Amino acid sequence: MLSTTAAGGAREALRRLGRSSLDPQGFLYEVSALIRRTVPNDVSGWMTLDPDTLLSSGTLVTQKSPELDRALWRNELLQDGEVHKLAELATRRSPVAALSELDAATAANSPRVQQILRPAGIGDGLRAMLRSGGSTWGHGAIYRELGARDFDSDERTFLAAIADDIAEGLRRSLSRRPEPGGAAVVVPGVVAFDAQGRVVSATAEASRVIALMPGDATSTLYAVAIAAGLRDRASARVRLTDGRWLLAQGGRMHGAPNDRLWVTLTLVQVPRADLTSLLLRLHTLSARQREVAELLMSGPRTDEIAAQLHISQHTLHDHVKAIFAKLGVQGRAELMALVTDYVQPDLSTNLHSSPR
Repeated sequence: MLSTTAAGGAREALRRLGRSSLDPQGFLYEVSALIRRTVPNDVSGWMTLDPDTLLSSGTLVTQKSPELDRALWRNELLQDGEVHKLAELATRRSPVAALSELDAATAANSPRVQQILRPAGIGDGLRAMLRSGGSTWGHGAIYRELGARDFDSDERTFLAAIADDIAEGLRRSLSRRPEPGGAAVVVPGVVAFDAQGRVVSATAEASRVIALMPGDATSTLYAVAIAAGLRDRASARVRLTDGRWLLAQGGRMHGAPNDRLWVTLTLVQVPRADLTSLLLRLHTLSARQREVAELLMSGPRTDEIAAQLHISQHTLHDHVKAIFAKLGVQGRAELMALVTDYVQPDLSTNLHSSPR
């Protein structure tokens, strides 16, 4: 039984965490530890998600074995008709779903339950979607061993009640600007996977970039590779440990040796326009505010923007004021420079240089 005092104390601790300066991995590590103290569990995993593809953009905290983690991703992406898939959970009213709430027939026919979780010694589980500002930024799951008691209604209610607080803290940590002068050298790299999702080869540039990825980088790339093998193409945007953003983009190879399916992932800097859109969402700008902000950064005068959007100058002024407040900038010049903080310097002169 979860006491009111314990739940209240945990929520206050979580609010303090959300106001901290922790990076996403540090934040989710503390969240995982806090939840384990409040709602005891035996296995857990917390990750960031690309809000557009719902693929892992960082497997940041995990107590699962690599084999279990990969089996769950294969089930998520390859198993039709499975229960509690991320795309379905992301649209539910409640952010939390419990395995114990499945009826007996559904649980008996679920490959995830019968072929993955039960053989791994896992009984009940709770999955939480971390949604903030209309986007899904992460996902967490906690499990108990087979034979242990199920999570009770108080525990399920508690996790649902704090999911938004976790999501908001995660969003804040993802949107925090990189430290000045810490730009990573993101030279394009390539990783090749075989049909089983195993790494076949990687360029030296890819290995250097992978070292900058947070948490279990191989799990993050595995999810993109499996999705690309299924869909022909797949991608996820990953926040590197220095605050810059990477695009992991996978594609199927045709005509591979022995007619086997191979997938290659290219690791490159996120295109500026895509990064701009992502950062504006991370700062909770509305769709109209994002439209105005992108126009402001592209250079038109304010009267031209108002005319293009068919709104009054007064309405535009209100949008601009709200945009500057959310982004913490003082004017258009700072707004236009915002994305640059998340992007590495021009490396065109360094791509082929090496120490001698």
